[in-house]
Amino acid sequence: MLKERYDRVVEISGSILCLGLDPPPWVYHDPSLRLRFCLDRIQQLGRFCSAVKLNENHLRGLGEDGHRAITGLARKLSLLTILDCKLGDIGESAKAGVNTIARLGYDAFTLNPLFGNVGEVVDEAHEHGLGVFLLAHPSGRYGEKYFRRRVDGEPLYWRFIEEGVEAGVDGFVVGLSSSLDEGEIAEIRQRVGEEAIILSPGFGAQGGDPMPMIRAGGERLLINVGRTIILAEDPVAEAANIAETLSRQREFILASRAIIRTKGVLNIYEKPVQLSSGGWSRIYIDCRSLYSDPVSRSLIARLMTGAVSRRVGRSGFEIATTATAGIPLASIVADRLGVGLVYVRMERKAHGLERKVEGVVKPGTLYVGVDDVVTTGNSALECVKAVREEGGVIDKYFVIFDRNEGAEKLLREAGVELYSLTRLSKEFLSLAGVSDKIQ
Repeated sequence: MLKERYDRVVEISGSILCLGLDPPPWVYHDPSLRLRFCLDRIQQLGRFCSAVKLNENHLRGLGEDGHRAITGLARKLSLLTILDCKLGDIGESAKAGVNTIARLGYDAFTLNPLFGNVGEVVDEAHEHGLGVFLLAHPSGRYGEKYFRRRVDGEPLYWRFIEEGVEAGVDGFVVGLSSSLDEGEIAEIRQRVGEEAIILSPGFGAQGGDPMPMIRAGGERLLINVGRTIILAEDPVAEAANIAETLSRQREFILASRAIIRTKGVLNIYEKPVQLSSGGWSRIYIDCRSLYSDPVSRSLIARLMTGAVSRRVGRSGFEIATTATAGIPLASIVADRLGVGLVYVRMERKAHGLERKVEGVVKPGTLYVGVDDVVTTGNSALECVKAVREEGGVIDKYFVIFDRNEGAEKLLREAGVELYSLTRLSKEFLSLAGVSDKIQ
């Protein structure tokens, strides 16, 4: 199923950027030039993306070999491929379209719901292993005007979504539109379900803001960006910046909500309690409780694996953490990445081998810290020092939650970059519905 492929690709890349490949035919007249343009951009920018979307109108004349060259390269780079053809026809014609798309090697295509045969097309697509994105709410102002017309008291696009859900489509195209506020986006997500992938065009040239979609659209998102990247003076820098910005915003929102909704993680007391750092606070974050909830545990593991993959890679390093709070997450991430793991005790064992570091640190090997919470950063720094003392190299430390009490500065002074999925901030407290005065 497309959902499983999406989950794996996003975890591998740590990105929700879908690269829109729309080479302008009025500039690249010859189809061979457009093919070369697409292949070059995929090769250049694929590492920042999880998917590529190709607009059929920009690729006419490419031929089957051209399309297969594109989908073959994308597959080699572990990217999903979406043909934006807005397939719309009846009976045998729709069936022929699906068969052609499958033959070209795509993972999915976009579907126009206006012919009323969504169920038939979806069944045909699934027989060929193809995913389907139903056009629900376009980003363009003309199509949007039509799709938002009210029929029997509600917008027409609700009917399309209902038909898509009944037919079992894999995802919905919901544009980044000023007409959609966070409340309406949240209702869309509720109606389509958490399993569906929302593909959102409209960023950049069309002026769409991705933040409402990231805040309210759930976990499975693809934010499509085309001309802003592919026609930029420096496409690599543009893609890297946009991908990182989108991913960090998504990780913050999803990790924060997991902490807020999971019983026992976010604890607020009338009087300050003492933290492991020795400080005092009315807010206590117990990330161990995340591991007791299978949904939250799985989500945090996916987010952390993606963050490490995006910022470090998927190989050429091992994981280090602290005992005992960091061990569950670090173990899951190490297992997903297929790399080794060591953990550091805050005090050397007084018996047995009297080790401070459990596991074998390989001299000269790069280690990446993965942990649950940092406050002042002293425990994280202890982990870094212990790994370095045994010959390991470590310059990045990833945590679920940063209490924002000096850890970033302390680690930076030791030559280590701290990355947190979320942190104690006004925005976090706002999501939790808590006054920022209680810290």
